[in-house]
Amino acid sequence: MACHFNGNNVRPYSLILTLVFAFLLFDATSNAQKIVKVEDICKQTKIFAYCSNLLNSIPGGAARADVDSLAHYTIEVLRSKLKNTVNLLNSLIAKTTDPKAKELYNFCLKEFTSDDGALAEIDPMQRSLKAKDYNSVSLHLNDLVWDNDLCMSHGKDKSSTSSHHFTTEFKDPSPLPQFTEDIFKVLQIITIISNYWFKIY
Repeated sequence: MACHFNGNNVRPYSLILTLVFAFLLFDATSNAQKIVKVEDICKQTKIFAYCSNLLNSIPGGAARADVDSLAHYTIEVLRSKLKNTVNLLNSLIAKTTDPKAKELYNFCLKEFTSDDGALAEIDPMQRSLKAKDYNSVSLHLNDLVWDNDLCMSHGKDKSSTSSHHFTTEFKDPSPLPQFTEDIFKVLQIITIISNYWFKIY
């Protein structure tokens, strides 16, 4: 769900990504057609092996893939992971009898499936990429980071002014934390790829 950032409820790594997006709002250059080595992209992350495995899985191989092709593929990987997470959430909601767990799962489901939630960002993000409107791609990416982080942060921010305030901290025993962590990893990779559209790398 798109939201304005509040410094009181943004976790450090999301703040870092948000600052990156602020610098990304410049005119893109012909770097979109640039062939970039997977290792050059992935060495800028803290998840080199994960990044390398993902990008090298692109159909036809990554060796001849330009920046836009890598971005398109990685966004589709993100779509798949979001859908898998939504399926997990629906299953967890149906099975759990813990009210704290149900609160978490319903909250996250809303962040991912509402009209302005994470899944709703994917199609316009791909359309913007196809149109080479890289500023809009970055804005959609920003919203995706926010949606996923709200789910990941559930129950950890006890500030009374937080938009996702919960009265009791809840440690989720389900696979959901791993699913949202995987989404975050893919978002990191897309962020690094997006740097190649702009004059900041």
